[in-house]
Amino acid sequence: MDSTDDLVTPQIETESALRKLISDYPKMLDKRLQPELDRYCLELISHSVIAVVACNDSSTPMFLLAKDDILVRTPKLLTLPVANKAPAPRSPVNASLYFLVPGIGHSLRVNGSIAKTGTLWTMSITCSYLHCARAAARAELWKIRSSSKISTINPNISPKDFIEASPYLLLKTVNSSGQTELSPRGDESGFVTLIDQRRIFIPERPGNKVAISMRNIIANGHVEVLMLLPHSNFIMHIRGRASLSSNDHLLAKSVVKGKHPKLGILVTHCEFSITENRVINDAELWSNNNHVDENRITRFSKALSIHMNGAGLLGKLSAPVVDAVVKNDMKHLY
Repeated sequence: MDSTDDLVTPQIETESALRKLISDYPKMLDKRLQPELDRYCLELISHSVIAVVACNDSSTPMFLLAKDDILVRTPKLLTLPVANKAPAPRSPVNASLYFLVPGIGHSLRVNGSIAKTGTLWTMSITCSYLHCARAAARAELWKIRSSSKISTINPNISPKDFIEASPYLLLKTVNSSGQTELSPRGDESGFVTLIDQRRIFIPERPGNKVAISMRNIIANGHVEVLMLLPHSNFIMHIRGRASLSSNDHLLAKSVVKGKHPKLGILVTHCEFSITENRVINDAELWSNNNHVDENRITRFSKALSIHMNGAGLLGKLSAPVVDAVVKNDMKHLY
């Protein structure tokens, strides 16, 4: 069995070391973080069926809410009537929401702080972000599946079998200021490597190079993972300590189509918990009847262009550039 020190070597411990593997990003991408919900954020929320909620509070594991439980009060304020559905965090606490739209690859992430007000949690929004479709596309998240392994998932299933069947996860990281981020990872089923009973490895595929999750891990190694199984109501939570590794032995296990990842996330001291989730069942997340026709949703590149640059002249002029970048990204998933 390899030691943790062996697998983490060489370890990426600074952002400068990270940038030797992943080049710096165009600073214009910072504009993708907007301080409130615009019409395209609201459009995605209206078509979503569930949201994953992650709090920077050790007593509150990541959990799922039906979209109908989340009310948009203003472009900067949401309420979540979840007092009886999850442990109440100490108030206020930083938190993130990730909205999933069945049949649609791109999604919405909302960051802010949650405070308890009577029977409600009130979320004050600090930033909204339209997330690209790459993770969902790699995972073929909304593809019709008939795997017998998925149909046999039950509370007694092992973490190993769950990991081998899952193509998609959401990763919660926390920066040095205690602000949370939720970021998806997706690939072929079994893309996460279970090294042993307490360690996993998540390969890092090409992204927008902003690398928020990886920068957070450098600053704060505490992470939480929520793994989903298409066409199953079961989810798996993983908590542990993360570090970034470009270890050749681990990366060799994550080659897809001849493409080697440059680095990945090694999570140690893992605690696994598999549960059945009624929200998935009640929301019929995996029902083909709930899939939203992509023609009913604003094209991602158009929404992103206006989200970043507004609906005026700059937004219109930047639309062809953003569209070309998005198309190129979707052609080069590895």
